[in-house]
Amino acid sequence: MKLEYTREELSAQVAALEQLFDTVQIVDPYRGVLLDTATMEPCGESSPIPMLDESGRGMQLGQVNGNGRDEVRLYQSIQVDGRPCVLVLYYPVPQDSSASAGARNSYDRALAQYREDMRRDYVTGAYNSRYIQEEYRSYAEKQAMQGQPVGAVMLRVNEYWNLRNQESVQAAECCLNTAAGILQLAVGTDHDHAVLARLEDGLFVAITVGMPAAQLKKSLDAALESSRRVFSITLARRGTFTVSTASAEWGETSSWEMMLALAQQRL
Repeated sequence: MKLEYTREELSAQVAALEQLFDTVQIVDPYRGVLLDTATMEPCGESSPIPMLDESGRGMQLGQVNGNGRDEVRLYQSIQVDGRPCVLVLYYPVPQDSSASAGARNSYDRALAQYREDMRRDYVTGAYNSRYIQEEYRSYAEKQAMQGQPVGAVMLRVNEYWNLRNQESVQAAECCLNTAAGILQLAVGTDHDHAVLARLEDGLFVAITVGMPAAQLKKSLDAALESSRRVFSITLARRGTFTVSTASAEWGETSSWEMMLALAQQRL
């Protein structure tokens, strides 16, 4: 597949792809809008673009309008007359009509588990940066535009890298697991108001909606202060950890990226 098109070439390519895929879309990834293939003008709101790899490709497994039917979404970064865009292809996951009810149930549960695993950090079980960027971000941005307070609390487990370098990866991950458990209890499970995610290494972020980030930061600090921050280094040795926190409000920056960057800068 070509990666650079003129407008005329793109129209021909989309027409060919529409013979193979249920839906073909062109997205402006910076404005988050669909583009009309003929005019390259905005023609509707786009669903969030996932993180693409170094070759500009991505994939999602989702459901069609929440009706329970699974579909694969393929993403390819392209340029149209020098303009960066993303080509999105939608293809329904084939259904085996001859399969037994038990086999279909097992298949559906496997796909549901895959979707959930893709949203979770494999070490701590908290959400990962993919979920924050691809799913929760759009919700938080809409709430901010409606005047709701939105903020971020950045949290760093200070001992993480020392444990990796001087002890073991297992000790560092055990420390993260203990920290994530304390933080998750403090954040709660009401995703309409706050979520906790591990971004990278020893870094977490808590996104809050409807409550100032400074208020959530105080709750997290209090939970950490009152908890036993003890984890296993080996079967015979225990260690303790500390967590640094910093917060930033949407109103300080009016931008998702700047809000996260500001909170991390303050950390």
